[in-house]
Amino acid sequence: MSSQADIIPAHVRAFSQLLITLRAELSNDLDLVLILAVISERYYARAAQADCPPPGTSDAASTNRALGINTLSVALYAAIPRETARRKIGTLVDKGWVKCDARGNLSPTEQAAGDLAKATAATLSYLDVITQTDQNATNTDQNDQNPMMPRGE
Repeated sequence: MSSQADIIPAHVRAFSQLLITLRAELSNDLDLVLILAVISERYYARAAQADCPPPGTSDAASTNRALGINTLSVALYAAIPRETARRKIGTLVDKGWVKCDARGNLSPTEQAAGDLAKATAATLSYLDVITQTDQNATNTDQNDQNPMMPRGE
């Protein structure tokens, strides 16, 4: 079996482990994973565009009003029913992982980063497996195309 054929089994194995870890870290609810990811992605995308300080810093308070995403937008973006998104966002707020400002803008908290360190490590491990598997497959494909390249035993 070539290295190219090894990509799919390696991906599925690593992805399964990632989902198991994320599910366990977020109260056995993968919708919480998706909603927190959407809130974080939209917040940090806007923060990067606005060149804003990260949440939790003293300078962030004045700029957070323009950042984040509201509940309806989360529901639409993630294709989750609005009431389901509202309940799950309430769970994330109760856990201290998401905050909601007076205008309804949602943003991740520093507490989420700390509490979910294991989930972040699992995500980075998954990305490492995928990167290594893809690099190995690319190297094997290049060696197969170049007959002058020495083959490892």
